[in-house]
Amino acid sequence: MQHPNPIIIDRLGFSWPDGGTVFDDVSTTFSRGTTGLIGPNGSGKSTLLRLIAGELEPTRGTVHTHARPSYLAQDVVLDTSRRVASLMGIADTLAALHRILDNRTEDLTQDMDLVGDDWDLEERSAALLNGYLNAEVTPEFLRRTVGTLSGGETMAVALAGMEIRGGGIALLDEPTNNLDRSARHRLYEMIERFSGTMLVSTHDKTLLKMLDSLIELRPVNVRAQRAERMDLVRFGDWDSREESLGHEREGAARRLSDARRKLALETRQSREAETKIARRSKQGQKAAESMPKILANSLRNKAEVSAAKNRGIMKSHESEARTEFEEARNGLPVELRIGIELPHTRVPAGRSVVELPVAVISRGIVLEDGEPLDEDSMLGIRGPERITLVGGNGVGKSTLLNQLQTRSRVPVGFLRQRLAAGGGEDWVGLHDGMSMLENLRLSAPGVEPRFLRDKLAAFHFRGARVDEPVAQLSGGERFRVALAMILLAEPAPQLLILDEPTNNLDMITIEQLLSALESFAGAMVVASHDEEFLAALATDREWEMQRGTTRPVA
Repeated sequence: MQHPNPIIIDRLGFSWPDGGTVFDDVSTTFSRGTTGLIGPNGSGKSTLLRLIAGELEPTRGTVHTHARPSYLAQDVVLDTSRRVASLMGIADTLAALHRILDNRTEDLTQDMDLVGDDWDLEERSAALLNGYLNAEVTPEFLRRTVGTLSGGETMAVALAGMEIRGGGIALLDEPTNNLDRSARHRLYEMIERFSGTMLVSTHDKTLLKMLDSLIELRPVNVRAQRAERMDLVRFGDWDSREESLGHEREGAARRLSDARRKLALETRQSREAETKIARRSKQGQKAAESMPKILANSLRNKAEVSAAKNRGIMKSHESEARTEFEEARNGLPVELRIGIELPHTRVPAGRSVVELPVAVISRGIVLEDGEPLDEDSMLGIRGPERITLVGGNGVGKSTLLNQLQTRSRVPVGFLRQRLAAGGGEDWVGLHDGMSMLENLRLSAPGVEPRFLRDKLAAFHFRGARVDEPVAQLSGGERFRVALAMILLAEPAPQLLILDEPTNNLDMITIEQLLSALESFAGAMVVASHDEEFLAALATDREWEMQRGTTRPVA
């Protein structure tokens, strides 16, 4: 009989060695079904999954699972020497199977126990990978290393391994990152079939809408700029969360409006009281001139005591109103929009932005409206067109984007797919050792710093924050700085190229990206597997790339 709560968390506490506390006295259970973990980058979603998987030990409290979890980590793509069979978790079983078949076994009983009923494991694994990779896979593929695969292929292999192993508890950390469209839909099908307990940390809205329930990680102290402790807030499915958040936003807006009116009233009354005190003081000074000195001093002392009392009462009321206002303001949901004017990005309708001969595309075949373009045709962009570029991993999308940049007749802003390994620079040459303002000045050297500060405010960087080193920023903050460097560059970009822009972004940052792109008036090419993002972006047409080569120009 399956336990009603396969995962039980009791008074969990976890702190990092440097003293940073992530969880403190958290208790919850997870029953059968699929649950999504949501929250900003850095909120502790991966930490919670690692605690449940047993990769981290709680500082206090317990995490109990009624089966050994299958855990798919975000960094699965980094172990490049690992074999495909190992990544799928079937290496030991396959090794035992081959020892038996090759008559090399030293302990037949042990190897037979390892194999069990999985005599066709190699063939079943290859067949399953066919579906995940949308390609012909032979058993020899299982001996390849991760280093020979793309990031999307690696994640697809790990997911296939989780499916073929089965098990009652599955933990997935950002499973759709780097997956192409077909692999994502294969994952969605797997999740729909899953009959155990699954926890998924993801920013993929399509996936989140499929799940039975959601848990959001929120800071315990919402007034802290950088939260130190996280709490778990449980919702039903996606629709119920949206309804709940709508009520929260409405209530927070009402509280802020009431608190703002109260603060304005108390501030006005405090100032009026100060004016009255000043007037009475002047009147008292005039009257004192015609009084005996002892009487004047007594009246002045009484007036000062009364004024101090009234001033204290008014300041106390104002202080309480200001505290209520700050609490109401801090209770508002995180700002989702970046509102910025980008008039110089405009491209007139019909103007030729790029003309790329199809014959120079040395990798991949481009289809438009489902039909492959022949070598004599041109791949062109005119006016402020927005174009989606789709296709499986490894078909040449990034190569095509690089060629579009090279052939562009207008200034280009290019947001590349991957962070540079080892830090230092990423996306558009973001320098860790420099402040965000200094980084922005690299792309707009002729603009006065005070104007750049105003522009950074639109990206939610205000005051002294713009002088903070980029190395101290979170991933979402770094992305916003990189986006600002592209959109605010001089000269202004009139062709924007985005290569998998939503990979590793939380939902808040994705919403901020979409709102910033609303102001962009130039041409745009976006390579992405994120269907929700593409739908919100409202592109004009679609290019599809498939495997193959065209004949290069002589």
